[in-house]
Amino acid sequence: MEKMGFGNVTSTSKTMKIIDTEKKISVLIVEDDLLIQKIHKVMMTKFGTEVQLAANGKEAVDLFLSGSSFDLILTDLEMPIMDGIEATKKLRSMGVTSMIVGVTSRNQDSEIQAFMKSGLNACYVKPLNAEKVTAVLNELKNI
Repeated sequence: MEKMGFGNVTSTSKTMKIIDTEKKISVLIVEDDLLIQKIHKVMMTKFGTEVQLAANGKEAVDLFLSGSSFDLILTDLEMPIMDGIEATKKLRSMGVTSMIVGVTSRNQDSEIQAFMKSGLNACYVKPLNAEKVTAVLNELKNI
């Protein structure tokens, strides 16, 4: 797999973005809560990524089945129709190699471990912040 160039991450009080990027990073945010969707979309956009939204795991799976692909998938654990665990297992069984990061309001170790075992690369407690996003993007750069 070819590594993507991320350039340098810069941060100011008004904007955070990745500079010198050869290609924008595509991100799928899988989240049923509209407020969290908006927070995560704004955060990822400030880092210079292209963002698409899905309201549940089934929508995410359907996007991949229709030929879409993303460099990074940020997925909630608890969602209607198809939760994050089921969606992650399905995506991995379909051969999806994108980095999948769980983002959950749950902070019990047993729940996070169960989520991780579904095929996640990492898992963070909500909400995302600049430090968490930087860690994810740096990890994505190294895949």
